[in-house]
Amino acid sequence: MSEDLKLALFDYDGTIVNSAIMIVKGAIEAFRMCGLPDPDPEKVRENIGKPLAIALDDYMPPGFNVTPEQISDAYRSWYAEQGRLGLQNEPLYPGLVELLNELKESNWLIGIATNKSRIGLTNGLAKHNLSKIFDITMSTDENIPKPNPAMAIRAMNDLGVQKERCVMIGDTINDIGLGVNAGIVSIGVTWGYNSKELLCSAGASYLVNDTIELSKLMKTICP
Repeated sequence: MSEDLKLALFDYDGTIVNSAIMIVKGAIEAFRMCGLPDPDPEKVRENIGKPLAIALDDYMPPGFNVTPEQISDAYRSWYAEQGRLGLQNEPLYPGLVELLNELKESNWLIGIATNKSRIGLTNGLAKHNLSKIFDITMSTDENIPKPNPAMAIRAMNDLGVQKERCVMIGDTINDIGLGVNAGIVSIGVTWGYNSKELLCSAGASYLVNDTIELSKLMKTICP
């Protein structure tokens, strides 16, 4: 492992893109495809960032002979079709593309560690012309979901980065949990789906309110 390399791992939903509208709509459509009543949109939003089947289990109604895995399959099918049609409504957060380019110019390796599906991530990156900017991308189709540290460990091993020079950046307690469990710096962004209080309680090393603050902070880490 090189002592010079440094790696910034980003979450995707709620950190790079605002996908709440899309995720809520997808959950509603998946429930309807499985013959279930519509879920509470607030419950759906509260569970963003969790592995899909686990999130679905939190708000699916009792008394129906449908499993979270069946709803998850319906959701993935709907989501993939939206991506194929170019209908993914997931706008980039302000300043994110500029920040990513700035990090690359400052010799950071950058990656994605997400609990999103591979096809959803691939379609989203393609839509925003970000497919080639990342040095590594990891989804739950090939990795154990966050907050397990597996994605961070894989990225550090594959790219040859020491854990003292790796940072996890995300908006939920699962992102912060990955950082804590992997023994790396974790940065909570407050523009996503979990509150400052939750991010702090999960053990975030730092909190930032916008990409300007994040840019300044990254200049002080692993100089």
